[in-house]
Amino acid sequence: MDDQLMAAEPAPDAAPSDDAGAAKKSGPAPAIFPRPAESASLAEALGQDSFFLRHGLVDGWFIRRSDVLLVSFDNLASIGEYQPPQPWMQARAAKAGFSILGLLASRRDWYRNEDAPAFLIALRDAGFFRQFRRVVFIGASMGGFAALTLASLVPGAVVLAFSPQSTLAPDIVPFEDRYRFGSRKWDWQSAPLLDAAETAPDLAEAYLVYDPFTTADRLHVARIRGPNVVSLRAPMMGHRAIRQIKALGMLQDLIEAVGHGRMNPQDFATKMRARREHLGWQRGLLSLAEERGHKGMAWRAARRLQAIDESNRFARRFARRLRQEQKAAKSDAPPQTSDRAERRAAKREKGRDRGRDTGSGTGSSTGRVDQVAADQIRVIDLPGTLPPFTGEIETLSNALLVPERKHDQLIAQGVFYADGRWCENARCWIRAHRPAPIPTLAPDEVVRDLPGTHLYGGHFRRHFGHFLVDSTSRLWALGHLGKRPDSLIYLPYRGEVEPIRRAIRNMAPFFRLLGVDIPVQTFGEPQRVERLIVPELGFGWSERYAGSPGYRDYMQSHLNAAAPAEGGEKLYVSRARLPATRGGVLGEALIEENMARAGYEIFHPEKHPLEVQIARYKAAKSIVALDGSALHLAAFVMPRDGRVAMILRRSAANVDDYDLQFRSFIGITPDVVRVIKTDWVAEGLARSDFRSVGELDFAALFKRLKYLKYLPANFRPDLPGEGDLAAILASYQDKRGTPFRALQPGESHQEDEE
Repeated sequence: MDDQLMAAEPAPDAAPSDDAGAAKKSGPAPAIFPRPAESASLAEALGQDSFFLRHGLVDGWFIRRSDVLLVSFDNLASIGEYQPPQPWMQARAAKAGFSILGLLASRRDWYRNEDAPAFLIALRDAGFFRQFRRVVFIGASMGGFAALTLASLVPGAVVLAFSPQSTLAPDIVPFEDRYRFGSRKWDWQSAPLLDAAETAPDLAEAYLVYDPFTTADRLHVARIRGPNVVSLRAPMMGHRAIRQIKALGMLQDLIEAVGHGRMNPQDFATKMRARREHLGWQRGLLSLAEERGHKGMAWRAARRLQAIDESNRFARRFARRLRQEQKAAKSDAPPQTSDRAERRAAKREKGRDRGRDTGSGTGSSTGRVDQVAADQIRVIDLPGTLPPFTGEIETLSNALLVPERKHDQLIAQGVFYADGRWCENARCWIRAHRPAPIPTLAPDEVVRDLPGTHLYGGHFRRHFGHFLVDSTSRLWALGHLGKRPDSLIYLPYRGEVEPIRRAIRNMAPFFRLLGVDIPVQTFGEPQRVERLIVPELGFGWSERYAGSPGYRDYMQSHLNAAAPAEGGEKLYVSRARLPATRGGVLGEALIEENMARAGYEIFHPEKHPLEVQIARYKAAKSIVALDGSALHLAAFVMPRDGRVAMILRRSAANVDDYDLQFRSFIGITPDVVRVIKTDWVAEGLARSDFRSVGELDFAALFKRLKYLKYLPANFRPDLPGEGDLAAILASYQDKRGTPFRALQPGESHQEDEE
């Protein structure tokens, strides 16, 4: 699962990376600062006031502004955020007038490679750091770990780390289970600088910002001790504490205080008290109270927040959910309180609920929206993070449903309440960290009336994997509605109304399997919907790959009922017969031949009806496959005693997403087989994506499968020659009509949106 932290900071006058403006582009945001001229060697770079220097798995980006130097490190989210890559905290350094040395990571390896320390040592030995009065290493999460360990290579360096890990060595921190892939993949046993607890005592200063109520972060910080180590508590801010500190307006001051050597921990603690009016802190506080079993206290606190600020939608929704849970448990009444103001707030809320349920609100007849109506739409955008599962289902009266249109921002779409407020619960997500922008209405834009009650499905994606992840995520609500809605409504992805309608028709068999027996429709122009049911996202990107309990129950019960298990216990799921434009690996037919000799059924899912696909996955005890959409479907229905080996076909595969889905739905942890030698991409591209073609180390592939016991120890595979793979690559080029090239070390391997 990708680290949910701030990506590269934008310029002070630019839209943040999770803002609507930046979401116009599918892929990395445009670079904010021009990249310095590339230096051919370290000796050449040292004589410049700015340089860009490649050094294997890390690149160095330097700009001189003053005698204070910020040395920044990427976190999991910031890698690939901008194109070309930018140093993390670039804009903050510029605003403070600090020089910056950004160590740009080419892979998410916690800087557990030889190149990062070697680069810093070379700079140190050349006297680079001695020209600065103060050197501050800064990073968050993965970058925080790197800052704490690598700063020990530079005498006198100071560290500012947000939510850092002390190490991912499983024998040292058995409590850390959030980054299992990173823990398994990289060397946490023999390589030096693997534990911040060992390097911290020698640091000149170290400031650790963390949430003490986030258990893993607290335990990591507890290990990092030293005479000059200062812990800065950010309670109820979560692992994303840096985002909340930014929202409070404290981030720039904190960086400048550390950079100038005037950091005052007491002043930081005093300013943190302002967090009590911050939505993120309120959400964390109430969620923690509920998690610890204090539901009555949480309910009263939510009511108090609502009494203080009647526009606090989070407090209203939180209290309402607790009340609904209590009713479901046949509770006589909500938790009692002696505070009359709270009881009055509850009464007012009941009246508002009654008004929403009976269709109150300002409707709009078919016709054109006048300037007043357009201006009444109120947009309060939120950071690109997803709230926790709550099981919430909202019913909106006279909701305004706005699809993507050509005059608006790319992918801008969503739902507004009747009074013009933005409905955050209806937000669509393009991928992790990238929500769809909030749409806008033109003053004279036509809005159609849609009578009846309709279920909101989010946006419809034609690609099967995206359909599973994005377009089934709200269907769980069908199992919780007392009355069947008149239709299921999707917003057309990319505004492609007719192609999406055809795709909806083509997906009719799958809808039937999922128990959808109502019309499914989409629109290309805004609709004023009489009653719109908006469930929360039960599935989706990042942490939502775990699925909510309601979503897991709904999907698994319907899909398991679609077909009985049928087929062999050993299944190889192949992409070899997909069109060349879909990407894959060189020589998958050879993998098929070897797996067939080992007793595996070779299965091409796109050649079979969904019922057959489900039957095969239900029967399989061992599945071997390249990463792809088929594994998302298998994760719904495989037997819990099964095993999955996922062969990565590209360097940027979303390993953690598959891992979280399999573990959450069927209790299986996939075995990852990473044996990629080269990512081949079409000429003119600088990154791997869903169209790229992987070249595997076949000897290592079969050795790994034997080690994991998917193949017998005495299995002797047939391996391709260099000429065989060259011929297959030439075939790909012929089918695509474009030459391919190999991505080089240091180039981006971040996956593009499919």
